[in-house]
Amino acid sequence: MKKEILKYVKLMSGLILCSFGIVSILNSNLGLSPWDVLNQGLNKQIGITLGQANIAVGFIVIFIGLYFKQTLGSGTILNVTFVGLFVDLFIYLDIIPVGNTYFQQALLFAEGITVFSLGSYMYISTGCGCGPRDGLMVVFTKMTGFPLGTVRLCLEAMALTLGYFLGGKVGIGTAAFSLTAGYIIQFFFKIFKDDVKKIEHRSIVSEVKLLKAYLFKNSIKATK
Repeated sequence: MKKEILKYVKLMSGLILCSFGIVSILNSNLGLSPWDVLNQGLNKQIGITLGQANIAVGFIVIFIGLYFKQTLGSGTILNVTFVGLFVDLFIYLDIIPVGNTYFQQALLFAEGITVFSLGSYMYISTGCGCGPRDGLMVVFTKMTGFPLGTVRLCLEAMALTLGYFLGGKVGIGTAAFSLTAGYIIQFFFKIFKDDVKKIEHRSIVSEVKLLKAYLFKNSIKATK
């Protein structure tokens, strides 16, 4: 059980870092990631916060993934729920500076994408479930037979286009994020000597079974 607790501590720490990175990129004023362009567009059109938009889009993506039989893990639900909450919290606390000069903007963007990528590595490596957008990419890759990179590009292009017309901010940072985030996440996997290809994400059903087995084992010990 201690191992499982530490796993979820790592997962939640990763989600906090992802949120911190998202707000850092937002404050750099160089342009958001494609999905966050969509979130910001919804923020401007509907009046919900950026975090609430993140949660809403995340759950829509989850339902689409479930329709195509994508496995749902506890990490998926935690990702959708808490990244948005932490994004709003960091914006409310106003502890992340805003880039006012080109140097500050570049520095803030570089810090943001690095922290986001580290957070992504942390939650992905727990094996508790893909993020909703990553899961959808996997589903469509299996359905179409196209390379994962192609599917990711198409999904991000759709999110970016919709977000742009809704008023989301697009800039050089948007392109930089799309071109580099995957490689930086891969870099962290290499540093920590983890192989993303060997990670098997658990479903909520399998986690419930593990919890039942643990409780049953401990109930037997208590009766002895």
